[in-house]
Amino acid sequence: MESQTGTQIRVGIFLSVGIVFILGSIFFLGADRALFTSYVRVHAHFEQVQGLSSGSVVSLSGITVGNVESITFLPEKNALDVKMKINAEYIGRLRQGSQVEIRTQGALGDKFVYIIPGDPRNEVIKEGEILDVAKATDLLGIISERGSETNRIFDIINELYKITHAMNADNRFGRLMGNLESASTSLTLASKEAQKFVTQINAHGGGEKFGRSIDKLDSIMAKIDKGEGTLGALINDPSIHNQLKSMLGGSSRKEHVKSLLRTSIEKESKD
Repeated sequence: MESQTGTQIRVGIFLSVGIVFILGSIFFLGADRALFTSYVRVHAHFEQVQGLSSGSVVSLSGITVGNVESITFLPEKNALDVKMKINAEYIGRLRQGSQVEIRTQGALGDKFVYIIPGDPRNEVIKEGEILDVAKATDLLGIISERGSETNRIFDIINELYKITHAMNADNRFGRLMGNLESASTSLTLASKEAQKFVTQINAHGGGEKFGRSIDKLDSIMAKIDKGEGTLGALINDPSIHNQLKSMLGGSSRKEHVKSLLRTSIEKESKD
């Protein structure tokens, strides 16, 4: 009986030691490895954190290098101090000029701090330094940052919906596309006919004849401009114009017409 009791005690002690060993392994080798890892704390001041929380991931060029340790209000201005603990293994990659921004990852929209590395020739970031905040490039971050202007986007979407709805009503868009297709077909046929006509003219030497006609017309206009020929003299010599005016009747002709009209009126009144 005593032998059985001693065996149970030994088994209990063995199980207890095993459980403690397993729990210790989970604790030391699990997610929390702070006891074996050294960190460097840096800060960033944001106007708003957009859902960021303590424990959120800190990423450097897409690699997880730390976590957000705390988020507190700054007493001297309307901003939030985000304190980050960076694994000392990666602190050599954090140089002066590095910037941070809040981005969104995953389907659930988890927030994380994204560090944009600075020039590798600059000095390494030291404990407690404040990193500059970069201009938001994340779509959700931009919408959140410029929330007062997002109403315009929805107004534009609403106007586009109205336009497309009006075009689709009574198959207007279909008729419009049909008319455009018909007009395009007609234009293509007209272009082909015009091309055939030009080809036929060129085949019978029409192009050369047309060119010679243009050259002759240009020569005639040049001669007229120089005053050559009857038409040129008539256009360029004012004396010929005056002679024609006198032949066709000037002021004397008008007086003669007036005299005839006056004589005819007097005869009618006597009758």
